[in-house]
Amino acid sequence: MKKSKKAKKVLAPLLAAAAVVTSVLGAPLPAGATNATINNLTNQSQDLQNSINSANSELVDILADIDAISGEIAEKQQEIADAEADIAAAEAAEQQQYEAMKKRMKFMYENGNKSIIEIFVESDNFADFLNRVEYTNAVYTSDRQMLDSYEATKVEIQGMKEDLESEQADLQSQQSQLAAKQNALNTKISQMKAQKQDVDAALAEAKRKAAEEAERRRKALEAEKARQRAAAVAAAAEAARRQQASSGGSSSSGAADSVSGGNYNPSPVTNISGSSVVAYAKQFVGNPYVWGGNSLTEGCDCSGFVVQVYKHFGINLSGSRNSASLRSVGQQVSYENMQPGDIVCYSGHVGIYAGGGIIVEAQSTRAGITCNRPVTCHKILAIRRVI
Repeated sequence: MKKSKKAKKVLAPLLAAAAVVTSVLGAPLPAGATNATINNLTNQSQDLQNSINSANSELVDILADIDAISGEIAEKQQEIADAEADIAAAEAAEQQQYEAMKKRMKFMYENGNKSIIEIFVESDNFADFLNRVEYTNAVYTSDRQMLDSYEATKVEIQGMKEDLESEQADLQSQQSQLAAKQNALNTKISQMKAQKQDVDAALAEAKRKAAEEAERRRKALEAEKARQRAAAVAAAAEAARRQQASSGGSSSSGAADSVSGGNYNPSPVTNISGSSVVAYAKQFVGNPYVWGGNSLTEGCDCSGFVVQVYKHFGINLSGSRNSASLRSVGQQVSYENMQPGDIVCYSGHVGIYAGGGIIVEAQSTRAGITCNRPVTCHKILAIRRVI
C-alpha cells in the first residue's frame, strides 16, 4: 500500500506572517511615508507570496496523496467484492456437498442396523461383507473431508475479507485526515491571499504618499529657488537704482546707468519664445570654452556661444561676432524689463539672460559653458532683444 507523504508544517510561519501584517495594517501610515516603510511592506508582501507558494505546493502533494489513496480504496473494494464472491461460491459448494452426502447417508443408513444385516446377507462371504462396510465408511469419510475442506476454505476467505476491510478502513481514515489538511490549507491560503491584498494596498498607499511628499518637496524647493532668484533680481534692480541716484558713484558690477531706468520693453518681432532659447542654450552647459570657437559641443567663446544659439532659431548675428558689436543688435531693453532670452552685454563679455536673476554663458576656459552666475556678475553695458 502506498504511504501518503507527510504534510509540511506551514501553519506556524503563516500565523507569524499574519501577525506582522495585522500590526502594520492596524497602525496608520505616517504622512510622507519613508523608503523604510515601503521596503518593509514590500518584504511582507514577498514573504506572504512565498508562504502562499509553499502552501500551494503542499496542497498539490496532498491532492496527489488523496488521489493515490482513492485508487487504493477502489482496489480494496474490488478485492473485497471478489472475496465475497469466493465466500459465496465456497458456501454453495459446501451446501451442495452436504446435500449429496445426506442423500448417500440416508440411502445407506436410513434403516439403521437392518441395513448392516442386509449387507451381510447379500454379501457372498465375510470378506465381501467387510469390503462393503469399508466402502460405506470410505464414502462417509470422503464426504466428511470435503465438507471440512469447504468449511476451511470459507473460513480462510472470510479472514482475507476481514483483513481487506481493515486495510480499507485504514485507507479511508488516511483519506479523511488528508481531506482535513486540504481544507485547512485552503482556508490558510485564502487568509494569506486576503492579508497580501491588504499589504499590497498599504504598499500602494505608501508609494502614493511618498510620491506626493517628493512632489511637495520638489515644488517647495522650486518655489524657494524662484523666491531667491526673484529676490536677487529685485536686489540687483534696487542696487542699480541706487547707483543711478548716487552722484558720481560707480561700481565694478551691476547695471550701468544706460540700461537702468527708463521703460524700454520692446514687443516681440518673432514668434520665438525666450524660454525656448534658454532651454536650447542650457543643453550645452558643461561643454568647453574655446576662444574664437563656434561649436556649441566642441567649444566656443562667449560671443560665439550667443551667435550659435540664435543661429539655431534662424537669427543671424554672425556680423556681430564680438561682445562690443552685440551691444547694438536688436532693440534696447531696460534692466527692469529684462526677460529670458535677452542678450546681456558686459565689457569684453556677453551672455543670455536665463531668468531667475542668472545668465547662461560661455564663461571661461576654466569654467566652460555655465548657467549659475547672477546677471549682475559684471557691470551691464547693454541689454538687447532680438526675438
